[in-house]
Order: sequence, then structure tokens, then C-alpha cells
Amino acid sequence: ALSADEAMAIGARIAAAVGEGPSLPMKPPEPPVPSGRKLVFVDKPERTQTQTLIGSLGTWPHDEDHFPLVTATAVLGGTFTSRMMREIRSKRGWSYGTSARLSIERRRHAFTMAAAPAAGDCAPCTELMLQLLEEFVEKGISKKELGFIKNYLVRSYAFEVDTAPKRLGQAIETELLELPPDYHTRYVDHIKDVTLERAVAAPRARLSSKDLVVIVVGTASETLEAVKAKIPDLASTDIVPFDAD
Repeated sequence: ALSADEAMAIGARIAAAVGEGPSLPMKPPEPPVPSGRKLVFVDKPERTQTQTLIGSLGTWPHDEDHFPLVTATAVLGGTFTSRMMREIRSKRGWSYGTSARLSIERRRHAFTMAAAPAAGDCAPCTELMLQLLEEFVEKGISKKELGFIKNYLVRSYAFEVDTAPKRLGQAIETELLELPPDYHTRYVDHIKDVTLERAVAAPRARLSSKDLVVIVVGTASETLEAVKAKIPDLASTDIVPFDAD
């Protein structure tokens, strides 16, 4: 086993070998908020399957409602029994996998919903994803859903720290992403502290079902117009060739 002193000595040797140079800015700018609903269609010929992403700004680890939003988002699309899996995969068979995720960075980062429906199912699947997002933002989650997801997140956390490389990765992430010092070490406590009131309020405060970007990878000649027709209040559409620089 490697002792703390030995690890520090190895780290010092690595640091000493790194050449000196100008420091890079450590504070990236705050990302802009999308305005309206924008469709970006990546046109790739002869696609029988599509990839669909719906995204907007999400959370920052220093937000007071960060863990309530993390918890609520897991209800929407973070488990095999989530709302998205139930509605998109189990009931309709439109996508083998589907999820909702929050990315963590040094600034507020993305909230994304993802699915991979067949070309013929892309338009109704996109419509349903938007409907699920609207309901999630406006109504939040139920007491039953909160109880289930808290138990799941607490119990499954053991698999996030069951090896030394995983624990080291958390320590590095805490440093590089400037996370709160107890972000990982008290993760379970943070989840346990989430109340239903805060889990309902967080999506409403942080997410938008109106200001977002819909990204579809598919064949525009076959799918584009059908997708556009299923996005209410669509503000703009960009078509991008799949091989564009």
C-alpha cells in the first residue's frame, strides 16, 4: 500500500518535472442562457436511427438548490425506472435508452435529455420529451418518487467510492472543478437532506422548458419537417451538415 508521505513525494517529483509557463485563467465566463426554442438539425444522409438531445442551462455545485435539482432530475431520467424510461422505452418502445442528466463544471453547465429513436419515431419522441420537461418544471415530483430516488441514490453511492481510483478521482474532481470541499465526502448527507418542497422548487427555479436547444442527428429530407411540426413555439432552425468543420 502507498502511504500518504510516499504519495506526496511522488506528486512533488511530478510537479517539479512540469515546465513553468504563463498561468491560464481559472474562471471561465458564465454561459449565456438560450433564448426561445432553437432546433439544430445535424443532417446525415441515410439515417434510420436518430439521436435527440434537448438541453439548457442546469446547475452549479455551489447553488443552494444543487442537490435538490440533482435528486429531482434523477426522477425524470436518472434510473431504469425513471419517468423518461417508463414513457419513452417501456410504454412506446421508441428508444432503447433515454436519460436526463446534469453536467458539473466550474460554471453553470448543461441540463440535457437524450433519446435515440428510429427516424419515424423522432418527431413524436421529441414532442413527448418536451411535454415531460414541461410537466417536470411546472409540477415537480411526488413524495413517493422522492422517497424512492433518495433511497436509490444513498444506497448506490457505495459503488462510487468502492475503489481507491474512484476516491482519488473524486478528490481530483473536487480540486479541478472547484467543488465545495464536502461535495463528495458528504454526498449521502446532502441527498438525505433534500425535502419535497425543495425538490419541487429547484426545477422550477433553474430549468426552462421554453428557453432551450433541441439537437437532432438525422436525415433532414426525411425527418426535419416532422420534427419542426412537433416543437411548439419554435423560434429558429439551423441545419448543419454532419461533416461540417
